[in-house]
Formats: sequence, C-alpha cells, structure tokens
Amino acid sequence: MTCGEARPGERGEGRFGTIFGLVVLAVTVYLGFKVLPVMINAYAFRDYIEQEARFAALRNKDEEVVKRVLRKAEELELPVTRKSITVNRNSSRFDLKVAYTIPIETPVYTYDWVFKEESNAPLF
Repeated sequence: MTCGEARPGERGEGRFGTIFGLVVLAVTVYLGFKVLPVMINAYAFRDYIEQEARFAALRNKDEEVVKRVLRKAEELELPVTRKSITVNRNSSRFDLKVAYTIPIETPVYTYDWVFKEESNAPLF
C-alpha cells in the first residue's frame, strides 16, 4: 500500500470533517469581528443612558440630556438621531428612551440589529 492509497473500510471522511470544522471556525471568527464591537458599544451606551436617567434630577433642562446622549452616541459611533430619543419628565420620575438600528453586513446577508433602550428614574 502506498501513502495516498485508501485502506479497506476508509472513505475519506476525515478530510471533509476537517474542512467543515475550519469553515465553521472561520465564519465564527468573522462574525465575532463584526458583532463584538457593536455589542460592546451598545452595552456602554445602555449604561450611559441609565446614568443620565439617574442624574436627570440635577439637570433641569431635558434638551441638555438629549445633547449629552447624542454626543455619547456619536462617540461610540452609534446611529442615534434626535428623533430616536424620547424624554419624559413629570413631578416624580424621569423616563429616557432611545431606539436605533445597527446593520450588521456580511457578504451574504445584512442583519438589522434593533436596540430599544429605556431607563426610568425617580426624581427627588
């Protein structure tokens, strides 16, 4: 038997399994590079929104809160516009809502990841 000859009972499935495994690994790494930065920025933005809602009692102007949220979104490279921010203040609570969509583009498909962040805090 020579080196390249198949032994009785072998069908060459090992090569297909290895190639399939490498393709799955490559796709996972590729998607990780596309999705992880979006996730990190979105979670940092969510934390910032919660912080802004908690400190809203100190800021009497709602437009100041909106400007700060827009500035942070720009810093994190998130597609947030003025229209996507809703601020509601009454005598006892402050509500801050931000909705935005981030497209995750791949060679085959574009997935629109929709974020609807909402934070509520009591006013003292």
